[in-house]
Amino acid sequence: MANPTSDSFNKINGAAQDFKNRAQQSAEGALDRFSHEAGERIGAVASQLSSSATEYVEEGRKFVKDNPEKGIAIAAGVGAVLGTLLTLAFRRK
Repeated sequence: MANPTSDSFNKINGAAQDFKNRAQQSAEGALDRFSHEAGERIGAVASQLSSSATEYVEEGRKFVKDNPEKGIAIAAGVGAVLGTLLTLAFRRK
């Protein structure tokens, strides 16, 4: 005949293990769903960013094709500004 205290302890221990396993499976499922949804959202944002960048590049090319003088002037101005900023940044070091 088994000890009543030992039987009770085994039942409680078994129930605790079962609860732990279910909680762990639930947490793993929630984490899996969360990571999957986050991946989908990041993919959507990356796709949208890529589309926007492509549109900006195409618009820029179209502008330069339609207005070559302005394109050269803008490129020269941006180059001069960047050159000045880089020169100032490296002189301070």
